Amino acid sequence: MQMARIELPEVLVMEILSKLPVKSLTRFNCVCKCWCSSFQIPHFIFKHYHNNLKNNNLNLLLRRHDVPSVYGACHGLLCLQDPSTDKAALWNPSTREFKTLPPSSIQRPPYLSIMEGNLALYGVSFDHAALGFDSKTNDYKVIRFVSFIYYHSPFVTRTFVNIEEEQRYAYPHYEFQVELYSSRSDSWKEIPCPLYTPTDLILGNNYVDGICYWKTMTEAYLGLILLFDLANQKFSILPFPEIAGSCLHYYDNLLMFNGTLSVIVCLLEGTGMSFDLWVTSEGVWTKQFSIESISGVVHPLGFGKNGELFLRDTNNEIVLFDLSTQELKELEINTYVDHFRESISLHAYVESLVRINGIQEHEEQIIRQLAGDASNKY
Repeated sequence: MQMARIELPEVLVMEILSKLPVKSLTRFNCVCKCWCSSFQIPHFIFKHYHNNLKNNNLNLLLRRHDVPSVYGACHGLLCLQDPSTDKAALWNPSTREFKTLPPSSIQRPPYLSIMEGNLALYGVSFDHAALGFDSKTNDYKVIRFVSFIYYHSPFVTRTFVNIEEEQRYAYPHYEFQVELYSSRSDSWKEIPCPLYTPTDLILGNNYVDGICYWKTMTEAYLGLILLFDLANQKFSILPFPEIAGSCLHYYDNLLMFNGTLSVIVCLLEGTGMSFDLWVTSEGVWTKQFSIESISGVVHPLGFGKNGELFLRDTNNEIVLFDLSTQELKELEINTYVDHFRESISLHAYVESLVRINGIQEHEEQIIRQLAGDASNKY
C-alpha cells in the first residue's frame, strides 16, 4: 500500500530552512527554482541572520598576517583594506562572495618634492576603517582614515633656538582625510575630519547598532572613545571608564562583548595579568566582571560565543580562558612562524546570506585553514 504524500505548508518550509547554516542552503539552491529565489529575498535573508544572532551562532576568523587589515563584522560581512593603498573590498566569508570597492576619486594633498619647501610627503596610509549599516537608507558603509606623513626637508637650512625646538623639528607632521563609502552609490566621498583621530587598533569588531568606534586621545594623552553615527554622519566622543586606584601598570582597549561596546582593562602583575571588563549603556560605564591574575599571558584577543577569553601567551601560543571554570586551555595555535611573530587579530561574525553584488571566490584563491577546532567550536 502506497503511503500518502504529506506536503508541508510553504511558510513552514521557509521557517525550517531559515534555521539552517549557509553551507546547507547553498547546496539546496539546486533543489528547485523556488528555493533558490527565496534565499535571495531580503525577508528571508533578514530572518536567517537574526535566527543565527538569536542563537549566538558565532564564527571566529583569526587573521595571522599584516595585509590585508580586517574590519567588521556587520551582518556577516567583513571589510578588507590594504593599508598602503586605497584598495579595499567587502567579503562575506559564509557565501564566499567578494566585492572589490572602486578606487577613491577624492583629491589628495600634492606629493611635494623634498626641494619644495620645508615639508616633504613621506608616505600615505589607509587605516582605522570600519564597516557598518545605515538603517535609515538601508546602506552598507565603510569609513576610513587616510593619514599623510610629512617630514621636514633635510635640504632646508634652519637655525634652532634650543634642543627642544630641534627635536620637535625632527618629528613627523600628520594630516588626515576621512572617506566614506556607500554601497548604494558604489562610491567614496570625503567628510569633515574630527578634532581627534584614531590612535590605536581595537580588538576585533568596532561597530554596533549604527555606530562605529575607535580609541583616541587628547594632546594631554587623555584616553577617549571616538564615535561615528552612520545615519547622521556625525562624530562625537565618549570618555573611558574611570579606573579606581593608583595602579600605573595597566593598559586598556576597546572590544565587543555580547554585542555591546566594552573596555577591557589589563593590569600587569609580575609574571601574570588580571582583567576588568567594563560595558556601557547610554554612556554610563559599569564593571561587568573581573578576572584574577592569569600567569604567562601577554595580550587579550577577544571573546568567543560563550564568553571565553582568547589570549596570546608568552610562548606566542593562543590560549583560551573559560570564565565559568577559571581554566586555561591550550589551542595549539602558534603565532610565531619562520622566526617571526605574526600580527594576529580575532574577528567574530554571524553567518549570513547578505549579498554585496560581487563575485564568488574560486577554490584555488581561498587561502584559509582551520586553526584546530577553534573556528567552529567557540
